[in-house]
Amino acid sequence: MDHIPPLDIIALRQTLVARGVNPNINPPVAESRQAQEAYGLSAPFPDGMARSSSTLGGVPTEVLYPVSGRTRGALLYFHAGGYSSGSPAGHAALVGNLAQRAGVAAYVVDYRRAPENPYPAAANDAFEAYRGLLALDGVTADRVIVAGDSAGGGLSLIVAQRAAASGLPTPAAAYLMSPWADLTQSGKSYAISADHDPMLSRTALSDLADIYLGDHDPTDPLASPVFGKFSHDLPLLLHVGSDEVLLSDSLAVASRAALGGSAVTLKVWPHMIHCFPWFHHELAAGRQAIDEAAEWITTMLPEQQPSDQEAVELQSA
Repeated sequence: MDHIPPLDIIALRQTLVARGVNPNINPPVAESRQAQEAYGLSAPFPDGMARSSSTLGGVPTEVLYPVSGRTRGALLYFHAGGYSSGSPAGHAALVGNLAQRAGVAAYVVDYRRAPENPYPAAANDAFEAYRGLLALDGVTADRVIVAGDSAGGGLSLIVAQRAAASGLPTPAAAYLMSPWADLTQSGKSYAISADHDPMLSRTALSDLADIYLGDHDPTDPLASPVFGKFSHDLPLLLHVGSDEVLLSDSLAVASRAALGGSAVTLKVWPHMIHCFPWFHHELAAGRQAIDEAAEWITTMLPEQQPSDQEAVELQSA
């Protein structure tokens, strides 16, 4: 029953406590980067997928693609990390599994991080990567899905909104996992879920926002896309845990997007925590979320398969 937490999430919570994770205190940036990448690398990269390094719009990018060479589209992915940590390497297993199940090539953007590169470096890199992807032979916007977790979920929305504002074709759809879309930390879930979230808090996220934004206005849509324009027709899939302080961000995004005319699918996963699909090798719900997202992605892409040549260009750019 839903009111009884699964044993795997209980075990993961105990593991986080044992590792000294404190939702109210951010470790030093270097330590956070090392810990997040180490955990991400502990999950196996899926068989049948290959990887290479490239650039999109001048931005370093990790390309993950099926060894068969057959793809039906592109997944432009932005990793989590509060704009100061996280990496493509630390997300390769998660994104590789998602791309494999959806039958797409994935481009995991290595955007610049704070404090070395504060706002708007990440937002600019994300947009340039999208422009660069559209410039590749065989890639059209109707075959591009933007996706990301936490800060990367926010960047996915920023890219779609900025594309619409600049006259570029918008992506076919966006998949957002626990998006950090409001850097004011003003949602009701910060109080309601404070005692349930083992990873984050209003204090911790406000500190991360300060590292990234400095004195910049946190309500700027290029930082907090929940305050941006949702007038374009961008189908959204949002996955978020019921026990995370960022739940309100997903609820706000879903509401704003629906009022703007977009088709929105929001799933709140009972007992789950922040970015739970990242823990897919430990959580059954994480694996299920990946499967559901992959199936949704296939419905968002045109049925007609690209030619063999297009498939090669998608994977080897």
